[in-house]
This record gives sequence, C-alpha cells and structure tokens, in this order.
Amino acid sequence: MTVTVDEVQAPAAGSSVVSVQGTLSTSGPQPLTDLRMSLSIGSPAVTSRGRLETLAENGEARPQPSYRQLPLSGGQSTQPLSDPPVQGADPVRFMITSDLGASALPVRVGVYPLRVKVTGSVGGQPVAPLGVAYTFLVRSSGQQQRTPVAVVLPLADQPRLRSDGLLTDNELADEVKPTGRLYRLLDAARSTVTAEGRPAVTLAVDPTLVQALQIMTNPDGYHYASPGGGADGVKEPQSSDAAQFLNDIKNFADAGGGVFALPYGDADLAALVHAQKLDTVSYAVNTGQVVLAALLKREPAQMASVAYPVDGLADTATVDVLRQLKVGTVLLDDRILRPGSAVPYTPSATYELPTSAGPIRALATDHRLAEIATSFDGRADGPSAGVVLTHFRADLAMITAEQSEPRFQVLALPRGWNPPTDDWAKQVLGAIDSDYSVPVPLDGGAGQNQSPARRGVLVYPADAQARELPVTYLDAVASVRDEALALGPVLCPPPKATRTCRIDRVDPMSNALVTATSVAWRGGRMVDGVSLSQQVDGNVSAIRNGIQVVASRSVNLTSKHGLVPITLENNTKFEVTVVLAFSSTHSRLRSPARETRNLPSGQKAQIEIEVDAEGAGTFPLEIRRLNLDGQALSTDPPTRVLVRSTVYGAIATAITIGAVSVLLLAVVVRLARRLRPGARRTADSAGGAPEPIAGGPAASDGPAAPDGTAIPGGLTDPGAATAGVAALPGRPGSESDAARPPFRRAPAAVASGWSTGAPTADLSYATRREPSVAPAARGLEPGTDQDRDQDRDQDRDQDLDHDRGWDRGPEHQPDSGHGAAAEHAGPGWDVATGEVPARRRRSGP
Repeated sequence: MTVTVDEVQAPAAGSSVVSVQGTLSTSGPQPLTDLRMSLSIGSPAVTSRGRLETLAENGEARPQPSYRQLPLSGGQSTQPLSDPPVQGADPVRFMITSDLGASALPVRVGVYPLRVKVTGSVGGQPVAPLGVAYTFLVRSSGQQQRTPVAVVLPLADQPRLRSDGLLTDNELADEVKPTGRLYRLLDAARSTVTAEGRPAVTLAVDPTLVQALQIMTNPDGYHYASPGGGADGVKEPQSSDAAQFLNDIKNFADAGGGVFALPYGDADLAALVHAQKLDTVSYAVNTGQVVLAALLKREPAQMASVAYPVDGLADTATVDVLRQLKVGTVLLDDRILRPGSAVPYTPSATYELPTSAGPIRALATDHRLAEIATSFDGRADGPSAGVVLTHFRADLAMITAEQSEPRFQVLALPRGWNPPTDDWAKQVLGAIDSDYSVPVPLDGGAGQNQSPARRGVLVYPADAQARELPVTYLDAVASVRDEALALGPVLCPPPKATRTCRIDRVDPMSNALVTATSVAWRGGRMVDGVSLSQQVDGNVSAIRNGIQVVASRSVNLTSKHGLVPITLENNTKFEVTVVLAFSSTHSRLRSPARETRNLPSGQKAQIEIEVDAEGAGTFPLEIRRLNLDGQALSTDPPTRVLVRSTVYGAIATAITIGAVSVLLLAVVVRLARRLRPGARRTADSAGGAPEPIAGGPAASDGPAAPDGTAIPGGLTDPGAATAGVAALPGRPGSESDAARPPFRRAPAAVASGWSTGAPTADLSYATRREPSVAPAARGLEPGTDQDRDQDRDQDRDQDLDHDRGWDRGPEHQPDSGHGAAAEHAGPGWDVATGEVPARRRRSGP
C-alpha cells in the first residue's frame, strides 16, 4: 500500500489541531481489510536544515526521532478506513485530524517530524504496517520576527528570433496563452504582493523574448520559419496573447514590481569571459537593459543594475567584468559564495566581493529552497505536491528557527522552470507569506535590519566550467559577428548612420549572433545555436558577395599616364557605400590610394583608375573592398589587374637618346672621312708628278694621245695597244675592247695623310703583286676574281684601322729592302718607302 500526503494543515494561532490529507493506493491483487490509520509526532524538534534534508529523503534515517501517537479528534487512537483501496482503481482519499493537546509550543518556531501509518490485513493475514508516510509539522508561537525572502522569477525562453525577422518556430504563441508556461509564471508573480500592495516578486526578463513578442504583435501579422514555408515562412495573424503578455509586464512594473534585464539572448556570460569575448559580454548586458527600458518607457539608467548568471554560477573573472560594466548586484549560488568562516546557521544573503572596479554586492541565492520548490514535477512516481510544499514551508521555518535575528534570503528560481500544474507556482510563492517568513522585493529586503555585509569567498566548481559553451564554438560565432558588424558602415554610412538604419539593417544580424551564445544552447542543444549562426552567416555572405569588382585581367598603357577601367556591382537589396583600396607590389606603378563610391541596389558603376607608370614592364594592381572604417569586406584575395606599360623611364630614355646620338655622330664622322681623300687627290693633281718608282720605267711626259696630246702622269691610254704590251683584257662576260667605257685615270701622286713622309706614287695592282710576277702594263691589272676580292678586303681593313686610330707608327713600318720584312709587309705598306700610301678610290671592278 502507498500512503501519499497531499497537505498538512498546521495549527492556527491559539489552536492545537493538526490535519493531514492524502490518498491511499495499492498494487497488490489481494484484498485489504481492517484498515486503521494513526498520526504520530516526532521529538525532539529538528535542529538544523541538514537534518531536515536527511529526514525528508528518509523518514527512518538514524537517529530516528521518538514518535508519539497523537489522540484523534474523537478521542480514539486510530481511525478506521471503511473504503480500502483496490488494485487498478483510483486512489482513495483520506483525512486525519488530531489534537496536539498539551504539547509545549516552541519559543519561536519549531519543525517536527510527522508520521502517518496504516495497519490492517492482506488476504486475511494481519500486517503491521501496511503503509507509512513521513512529513513535517511547523509550529509557531507567532512571536518571532519573520525572515524576509526575495523571490527572483525569470521570464526567459530560448532565442527564437532570426536575423531576417522570422521566428524560428511558433511555439512562443503557446507559451503566452493563459495555459502556457510563461503566462502562469507571470500570473503567479502578480498574485504575490507585499502588505503595502506592491508586487513582492522580482522579474528577470529576457530582452530577446520581448523582441519576439513585439514582432508577434505586428498588426500585419508575423512569419515563422518552416520547411514548407519558403523564404518568407508561414504567416500568422497578430497575436493578442503576446500583446497582453507585454502589457502585463508593463503593468507589473508600473505597480512597483521589481524588473531587471537578463543579458541579451541570455548569453553565457561565464563562457564568454573565459573565451575573451568581452565585447559580446558588454553588448549583451547593455543591450538587454536598453530593450527592456524601451518596453517599460524608462531610461536605461533607471533600470535596476542586477546580473543573474545562469544557475547563479560565475567565477571571479566574470564578476569582475560585470562590475566594470556598472553592474551593482550579482546573484550567485550560495554553494559558491561562502562566508569567510563557517557558521552553524544560514547567514544573510548579502555579501561584498572585491573587484578591480570596486566592491560589488553579491546576493547568495538559497539553492535548497530552489531545489525544493522545483522538485514537484507532477509524475506519479515522484513526490506529491503536498509533500513538497510541506517540505518547502519547513525549510523556511528552519531558517527562522536557527537564529533569533532575521536574515535576508533570496530564492532565485531557475530559467525554464515549468510548473506542472496551473497553480503550483502560486502555491510556492504563497507559502512564503507565513508566520515565520515574509516576501519582500529584491531591492527592499536587502537593507532591512541587516548587519554589515560579509566579505565572502567565491569558489567556481570545475563541473560548472565543463558545462559552458566551448571556446571553439564561441570563436566561430564571434568571427561571423565581426563580419556582420563590418557591414555597418557599408549599409549605414554617414549621414545615414541613424539609429533607425542600424536597427533595421545591422542590429538584426548582430543580435541574432549574440543569441547564438545563449545558455539555452548548452549541452546537446548546441546544434540549434549552430543553425541560428549559420542562418546569419548566409545573410552576411549574401551582402558581402553581392558587392563585386569586375575588371579585365590585363590593361595596356602606351604612355606614362593611363586609365584602368573597372566595374563596381551592387547585387544586394540595400544601398551600399564601399571604399575601393588600390595598391601595387611594384613601386614604379602609382595610383590613388582609395576611392569611395555609393551605389544603389542592383546598380553598376564604371570606374576609371588613374595610374602612372615610371617605366616599361608589367605591374600588378590590386583592388580591395573596404568599409569606411578600413575593414575588409571579404577574406577572398583582392581583384588583380596586370598593367602592361611600354613607356620608357627617364633613365632609359636618356640612355637611348645618348646611344642614338653616338651612332649618328659615328656615321657623320665616317662620311666626313670618306670625303677627305677625294679633296686631297684633287689638290695633288694640280702639283708635279711623282718620283719614278725604283726599278720601274722612267716617267715621261706621257705618250701622245691619238690626237697628239700627251697623257698626264706618263700613263698610257688603256684603250691603245702598245708594242710589246698586251691590251688589258675585259672581265669575263664584259663587252669587247672596242665597247669598253672610258678609263678613269688616277692622279699621278697623292699626298698621304697617314704618314709623315713625302707624297708617294699611287701603287697599282701590279706594283702590289709579288716581285716575281711582272705586271701586264703600267696601271691596274685586274688579275683574277680572288685577287680582286683580297684587295678589296685589305682596303676595308685599312679604312677600319684608320677610323679606330690604329695608324701604325714608324716602329711598325717594314724596312725598305727586299728582306723578310718586305716579304711579310701588308699590301697597304709601300715597300719602297716604308710609308702608308695615300688612300685612293679603286677603279675598275
């Protein structure tokens, strides 16, 4: 048999009657008969909260209390049960009432064990006992000072707001209905008031919840994401429940109820601090206050500066950061916030913690009260509501019984608390208002009749840090958020950088990424946070990739200055302002450093970049997309254009001009030197005849021409035949002698400009031949083709030697004899005189 206690009604002031109600059930098939029930009270009274917890888990725990059976209201010691429970049937309800009689009342308040026992027979066989239930009885004299208890009730939900304005789902609509979780919590808070009529509960409101509800109150309706809803999602009409919920929060605050903001998105503060994401912590704390202040139509500075980390767990570094953010009060679990010295009672919740920004007030939240209040989950195999509520009252009474002085306590209920019944939250909050405890606001009870705050020691458990969001996950979210924030100057440049512009275009992306760091995504639910951040990443990438620079791979420049054409495209749905930064890895290519362009949605702009090339070559020009703050809009490599320039630089131009000048000067000098021998030959022809060549025939005034005129220089007419001398034959294949053109006579003597000796006779081909070979006639002998080519090459070599200044001096001249020197002398030397002959123009072929 199972005995379940639903309610224990303690004696009222001036009374000694106690009443217990509950149910009886059985799982056995055998019938139960002769059932009788008794009620006993244990002694002595429970002396500590630790002992109370032990007895709550096991009523027979040793040392067992000494139980005394109480007389019933009819004077009997036991109460018969005429309607025994049956297997498979509904539980049978019971109520037993007893009189405490002359039992002495405690001086202030006392907590006593209470036992309900059932005896009888099973299948005709006596069994003692058939079932037992243990609970507690609180007796109060009404003379003690009541313990002030402040209740913090979070109104929080998992983040459901996406960056595109859609809700992740429509479950929030059910949460704010009259039967929904959030509605029941807010309704319970409104029903708990102080003696002055002020709400005694303090609400911790999630700003993300407020924004989601505001979207649901749009007169045109709202949309939520769904696999079959497309890009615009599924449309729902305006939610009147959401509007009523927001009005209830405002009315609660207007009535004097305490309201403070949770971090935006209920961010995991401890994890963010450990991951060095302090900017996100600052944004979450400050933005949370701004959003809630706007709802309550207050200034953010008027909002209560209170922080409630998840589960009340935070380390010294997190508390220090919160104090730097002007947070005045932080709620921490009493298990990590310990007094400097151990005490045998429950100390006051008020502590003072030192930080780098000055001391901060820390309020220790009582974990036992929170665990008892939330232990009822409505399951059949779990504790009943009556047992849990009695335990809750007994624990409050024990705090009062430990010390005569009242000590301020804080009950901080967990996020996501879902009372199993519609009235369970009201029962828990209503139980605080008793003879031994009183509900107070968070800001009102902290300073009432309290001793100076203690300096506590903060101890952060290792398992708490293990439950935080991973650093790698937070790094990935922060990277996407940085990219989203970099779009701020692009979408909202000055003077358009108004608050409205940022709220409409930038903040939705940034806020959604802050909610991706919510404590709601701890553990196995982190995949939902990843999905939320990926949705924002897609929106950010669409804007960044929608701003493109299109350019040719290469551009040719034909002058020092030129233009490089590019196209800037805006394929986003927003008007954008982009800074194009130009740079080159080569110092010889210069261009403007930056250029700012504003481009409407869906438009393209043709841009010509002025560049200067200081020389010929190929130079890379890199184009980057930046915002007005100089932050890159893409992690991709910059757009690169190869600028090919054919212009020469100043040095190259000077070298080229100099080289051409030298070349032209050389040509002029050569032409001048070619003209000089002709001028000398003309001058020499006017003078006397040269001296006769040694060993040659004597010079005469020349034979007579056919007309009787002597030929100058003693030369015979080539066209006339001389006795004993053969006529000069023509070249192979040339015309006959009769048709031979007139012979061009060389001057008799040419003054040599290459030697210091006297003028020499012009040496004919016959003279320059080997001595053993007799010339055919005075004058030129054609000889063979090979001889003529050799003569021509020797003349060219002599001309080159003269142009280079290689005139040979006397020490290089051969002797005038017919020895070895004469034999090896070059054809350009006069063997007879040892001097260089005058340059002459060769006649004939």
